[in-house]
Amino acid sequence: AEAPLTAVKFGDIVKTILYISKGVELNQPRLIQRAVRQNVSIRKFVTSEQLQLLLKKYIPANLSTLTVMKDLAEKVPVQVSAYSVASPGDSEEKDAMDVVHDAVPVVAPTDTTEDADAYIAPHSVASVLPEVETYLFTLIITSLLREKLNNEAAYGATVLVDRIKSFNRRSLDVLSAKAYFYLSLSFDLIQRAQQVRPTLLGLYRTCCVRHDDMGQAVLLNLLLANYLKANLFEQAHTLSLRAAFPENASNNQFCRYLYYMGRIQATQLEYSEAYQRLMMAARKAPQGYAFGFTRMVHKLAVIVQLLMGDIPERSLFNQVELRDALRPYLALTQAVRNGDLIQFGQVTETYKQAFLSDKNFTLVQRLGHNVLKIGLRKISISYSRISLADVAQKLHIQSAQAAEYICAKAIRDGVIE
Repeated sequence: AEAPLTAVKFGDIVKTILYISKGVELNQPRLIQRAVRQNVSIRKFVTSEQLQLLLKKYIPANLSTLTVMKDLAEKVPVQVSAYSVASPGDSEEKDAMDVVHDAVPVVAPTDTTEDADAYIAPHSVASVLPEVETYLFTLIITSLLREKLNNEAAYGATVLVDRIKSFNRRSLDVLSAKAYFYLSLSFDLIQRAQQVRPTLLGLYRTCCVRHDDMGQAVLLNLLLANYLKANLFEQAHTLSLRAAFPENASNNQFCRYLYYMGRIQATQLEYSEAYQRLMMAARKAPQGYAFGFTRMVHKLAVIVQLLMGDIPERSLFNQVELRDALRPYLALTQAVRNGDLIQFGQVTETYKQAFLSDKNFTLVQRLGHNVLKIGLRKISISYSRISLADVAQKLHIQSAQAAEYICAKAIRDGVIE
């Protein structure tokens, strides 16, 4: 029978830590990056027992954060599972495994605790690399988040970030950026995002001083997201003007930055610049996954395009991965295209909750003026002469006097002649 996909070998975690150790020793950032990629599968299935064994194997007894790490590891619910999942690196190329050959030999344990204990050195650990300590602490925090223990995760992330502040090592940048992300995420999950904002600002200043490009990129995105979640668009706009995005940041962080900047500029009525950034974010987004991010980008891009006076292509709404998510926005596009104020009101009311959950309802309300402009343009093309009362009736405006004001503004804006 095939092994269940709900377990992870203790040896796989040891192998990941060996990648980190060798990456620091040989000054090879690619090995640390490989460890981070392998951790994606490890963090989903690591157990409380494995976490405690890892602390026993790698963390010295005199380390200041050991007590906190032990307490948090014990709070992770015990899961009964066999160490029977294939190693994340088994299918990798041969040269990637060379780092293990120069280190302590690894023999994968079976599904018994006694075999796992064979990984524990008989003597006490004298010291630990800050990178390994940060990795293990982060693994505990992700396990707590996985089990919905958000308050414990927030406390652990706070302790970890305070610990990271005492180091200034470029080999720690990738792992510390992960810690910053989980700090923000855990406080967001317990509805205390505002309290972590000063900490994020302080960390961002520190990363700028230390020329930590990875940390700068992650923290800048976290701060922008924090401001946008609290609807502090002016503060987010001010930060974006004063803080430059680092050139050497990863593509994923750059995509997030483009999305946040697109949302900020759309709120600031800079629709052309917002649309350009959103389209760039959609093109640069990872292909084959990150569908949630792609859907968020296209939802906002559709509204921005409508606010610019353009109509999105129908092919966009027919894409399989976007069809269901963009259904409310297709109905919105049809209402704007028809210039029908009543249809627009019905669509807005029908899909109000969807627009609110997407944080796009404020921008949708702005489209009412565009609906009137398109309706006036259609009337001006169809009629050489028409009374203001008939215009009010066709556009479903309350009175002829209101129609007069709307027509005057449309003439001044060049919508009609």
